[in-house]
Amino acid sequence: MDYNNLILFALGVFGILIHNLVKVNQINRKEGGNFKFAPFIRLEWPSISLSLCVVTVVLIAKHEVKQLEQVKAWLGLFFVFTGYAAQSLVYAVLGKAEKKLKEGND
Repeated sequence: MDYNNLILFALGVFGILIHNLVKVNQINRKEGGNFKFAPFIRLEWPSISLSLCVVTVVLIAKHEVKQLEQVKAWLGLFFVFTGYAAQSLVYAVLGKAEKKLKEGND
């Protein structure tokens, strides 16, 4: 299937939605079914925004990676995974960078 940019972006957004629904499910179970949407969004909006940025960057950069032509059939799944994993990946990279900066200051 040939994916256009809008479909790929939508698949990335679905990945972000899946990631956040997994979080909501965990919180809801821990809170005995008393999940509150507003506090969740107040805490998670930066993470969701970062994930949208990552999906957008990958969408833009996909035109520069010629090897992606060979895996066209898997491109949609890749964007779902990118959206799902973006929050975790960004925080992992930021955490490592922060740790290196702190080690350099000591």
